[in-house]
Amino acid sequence: MARFITNKKGENDDALRHKMKNYWEVYSPTLESMMLSHDTAYLAENEQNEILSYLPNYSGKDVLELGAGIGRFTSKLAPAAGHLTTVDFMQEYIDENQRLNQHLKNVTFVCKDVTKLDFPAGSFDLVFSNWLFMYLSDSETFQVFQRIINWLKPDGYFFLRESCYHQSGNVKRNENPTLYRTPYEYFQMLQEITSDDKAVYRIIRGKSILAYIHHHGNPNQLCFLTKKVDIEESDQKTQFLESRYSLKNILAQERIYGYNWFSGGGETIARDFCLRLGLRPGQQVLDIGCGTGGSAVFMARHYGVQVHGVDLSTSMIYLAIERQGKLELELKKKLQFEISDILKVDYVAESYDAIHSRDCFLHIQDKQRLFKKLYRWLRPGGKLLITDFCRCDVPTSEQFLKYTDFKRYSLSTIKSYQTELEEAGFENVSTEDLREDFIKILESGLKAFITTREAFIKDFSQKDFDDICSSWTAKIHWAGERQLTWGTFTATKPEDTKA
Repeated sequence: MARFITNKKGENDDALRHKMKNYWEVYSPTLESMMLSHDTAYLAENEQNEILSYLPNYSGKDVLELGAGIGRFTSKLAPAAGHLTTVDFMQEYIDENQRLNQHLKNVTFVCKDVTKLDFPAGSFDLVFSNWLFMYLSDSETFQVFQRIINWLKPDGYFFLRESCYHQSGNVKRNENPTLYRTPYEYFQMLQEITSDDKAVYRIIRGKSILAYIHHHGNPNQLCFLTKKVDIEESDQKTQFLESRYSLKNILAQERIYGYNWFSGGGETIARDFCLRLGLRPGQQVLDIGCGTGGSAVFMARHYGVQVHGVDLSTSMIYLAIERQGKLELELKKKLQFEISDILKVDYVAESYDAIHSRDCFLHIQDKQRLFKKLYRWLRPGGKLLITDFCRCDVPTSEQFLKYTDFKRYSLSTIKSYQTELEEAGFENVSTEDLREDFIKILESGLKAFITTREAFIKDFSQKDFDDICSSWTAKIHWAGERQLTWGTFTATKPEDTKA
């Protein structure tokens, strides 16, 4: 993974702040200079509305806006907020913001460097920043993240939007001292923060800005919504999955699943399952548990559909976005990837023509709640395809129960899966028990993986090799014992039923 260089050799944070101030003094306080793009006519309104749609409800609440510039978000945030404190370190910009928004009586305008800013603990319900931290060093960014979590009230939110990887604007610059991090680096810093009152950031949502994908094929404009939660109340399952699906573990597992895949059979199986969805160019597809994007890229490339991939793992989505950036332009425009808990996020009703999910609902206990959400998001006549691990319809052994508890699995039988889908409103529910195919796929994959042992251990470790072999061997064993199986499910939302 490429790292950016925060400072040139011998350059301290104060020198960097001075350089950044000199950089911005070159530009007059205009919308084009704020966005450093000649495409502001399209981007400004579209991305603004999109970003605001990702914010939590802040009606009547205390909001802090950082890096406010000339106030293009100030004018939108203030009408709903109880009080808005808007901050920028360039006096010329904050003066223009005040000139444009002086009619808003619930706004305090502040000119100050964010690294010198301070407020009492528990001052704000929402802290909002747009294009700020790419102008701060690593140490400055970490320090401001630490201050923000203390400024937030319990259950308060921190929203940040940044340019990642590389420059997005097309205004010519003589010098560009901007620090383009990867989204993974922002995730890491956020996850290392603990507040004075023992709270942490929980990442609620992280995704690319769609306006940039559709206009430029650029997935590198990222936004993140985090929530301040008590460290003891943080989601243990999320923490477990983040640990299990660490960046290193994902890259290691891809050596047995195949590059860009995280479900058995890779592209061969994906090709067969996608046939069942009857996809057509231009359709909207929701891919839940998208992993690093294998199925999403396959569907977008071969069927011409727009795919919205969602996964709980920050590492999965980081890799999906990084790889999206390397695809051909028209394919990049068909994809968006998002970090979200599918049970906590919500989308507009009847947004999708098809919903696809491969081997991830086994982590969700409340499947009825999940299926009702999927039903609402599908358009009338829309199709659903799920593959998942299931329990066989036989008494569960104590040893298998220990295995599923260790794996944090919440397995249903194929029959109960079907019943839950029908109770959620789906029709034409079709199921298939693929236990024997499952065993063959696992045995074939494991056999091929074992032949790569020497190269794998060189790149990873003997322990990593043994862990993968043990995991796949256990699945083969439990499937052979008729305790574990692999089910496929297709269903349709009735044509004449509204969400």
